Amino acid sequence: MTTATLPMVWKGRSGREYVPAPGRTRLRYGELATVRKVVGRGAVVGTSEADEGIPVALKLWREGDETSLDRLQQEARILVELASRGAEIPSPRLYDLVGDPLVTGVVMEWCPVDVERWWRDKLREPDALGRLFAALADAATRLDEYHEFRKGSSGLDAAHGDVKPTNILLSAHGRWLVSGFGAPPFAPPDDEVWADSQMVVATENFVAPEVLFSARVQYPGSVDCWSLGATLFALLKLKRMVDDGAPLPFNGTASPRFRMERVGKVFEVFGRDPRRFVDRDLDAQAFPDPLVLPEEDRRTVRDAVRGLFGASEDALAREEELYEELVGLLDRAMSIDPAHRFTNLRDLAAAFQTLTRNYLAISALVVQGPLSAASPDQLARELAVSQRRAGQLAARVSELEAEIVRLRSATPTPSRSGVPTWASQLGWVGVALGAMFLLQALTLGITLVLTILIWSMS
Repeated sequence: MTTATLPMVWKGRSGREYVPAPGRTRLRYGELATVRKVVGRGAVVGTSEADEGIPVALKLWREGDETSLDRLQQEARILVELASRGAEIPSPRLYDLVGDPLVTGVVMEWCPVDVERWWRDKLREPDALGRLFAALADAATRLDEYHEFRKGSSGLDAAHGDVKPTNILLSAHGRWLVSGFGAPPFAPPDDEVWADSQMVVATENFVAPEVLFSARVQYPGSVDCWSLGATLFALLKLKRMVDDGAPLPFNGTASPRFRMERVGKVFEVFGRDPRRFVDRDLDAQAFPDPLVLPEEDRRTVRDAVRGLFGASEDALAREEELYEELVGLLDRAMSIDPAHRFTNLRDLAAAFQTLTRNYLAISALVVQGPLSAASPDQLARELAVSQRRAGQLAARVSELEAEIVRLRSATPTPSRSGVPTWASQLGWVGVALGAMFLLQALTLGITLVLTILIWSMS
C-alpha cells in the first residue's frame, strides 16, 4: 500500500514560498521552536530579499504548544520593529512571516553556527581564548545596540532577557548577532505539589536572579550582563571538560552540569521562598557572598586557564595575571546586586575588549619553550608559517581599515562616533593579532639565523 507525503512548503505573507534547502536537512531544536534551513522559491518578493537558492532560516512554533506560539508572536513583533531601522541591526535580518493572523513561522537570515558550536571547533587552537573574548565583546555590543533601540521601554521589556550560548549567532558574513527575543518572565509556581516538595523546577543556567524571582528590574542592562557572564563561564567550563576528555552532555551548556555554584545558591534561596521578591527590589544580602563568586566557581575558572602559556615561571605569572582579570570581570558581571554589575552593556563590551588586548599582549610576551633546541629545518618551517600568518593578518587589517573608511563615507556621522563600534573593535583586534604574529615571526627569524650559524660552525 502506498502512502502520500505532503510537500514541505511554507508560504510567507509576502506571497513567496519556502522549501527545505537542498542537501542534508538542517534542523535545530530549541525549547520552544524549531529552526529549519530553507530557500525561497521564485523571484524576490517584497521584503523577502534573499535570492532564489540562498539559504535562509525558518523558525517554526512547536505545534500544540501555546507558550511557543505566544513567544513567537512577541519575537516577530520585535524583529519587525528592528527591521524598520533599515541600517545594520543586532539580530538576524527578517525576510518574511508565515501564518495569518497568528505568526507560526519567521523567515530570517541564516546563521551557520551559534557561539557554543563555534567554540567547540575553536577551543583547541592556540589563540582560541582571545577569540572567545572578542566574540563576547561583539555580543555585548549587539546587546547594547538592542538596549538603545528599546530605550523607550522599561523593566524587563527593555532587556533581551534570554541571553545564552544558543542565542548568540555567527552570521555568514562573520558578524556576531543575538536572537531569541521575546522571552517571557518567570512566573512563581503556585501549585500545591510544588509548594509541598519545595523543589526548584527551573533548569535554566543563564537566568538573572531578578528575572527568576519576578523582582523589579531597575537596570535592564544588568539582566543581560548576568546572562553573558554565565555564558562565558559555561564556555570556559566546556573547554576544561574537553581538555580533560570528559564526556559532554547531549544538550550542551543547557545541562545542569554547566550550572554555576553561584546559580545553584540563587536557586536554593528561590526554593525556600520563590515569592519573596515579586514586584520588589532584589535584596542582595539575602544571598551568600553577593559580590564575589563562590570558591568552586573560581576554581573552575582557574582550571580553565591552567597551563595556557606554558610551565615556565614567567608563563605562570602571566597566567595568574590573566586569571585575576578574568575572575574580576565575572565577579562584577554576576554580582547578586544588579546595581553592582555592568548596568550598561557598552561597559561590559569594553571590559571584554580590554581582556582581549591583554590576552594578546601576554601571548606575545610569553616564550613558548626554548627555540635553541629545535633543528634549523624545524625553525625554517615555523618561520615560514609565522610569516604566512602575519601576511594574512596584515591583509585582513587592510581590509578592515578600508571597510571603516567606506562606512564612514556611506553613513551620516552620528553624535557619538563616526565609526561603528563593531568596526573599531574588529580593527583593534586585527591590529593586535597582526602585531603578535609579526613579533613571533621576527623572533623566529633572528633565532633561525643564530641557530644556523652555530650549527654550521659545529
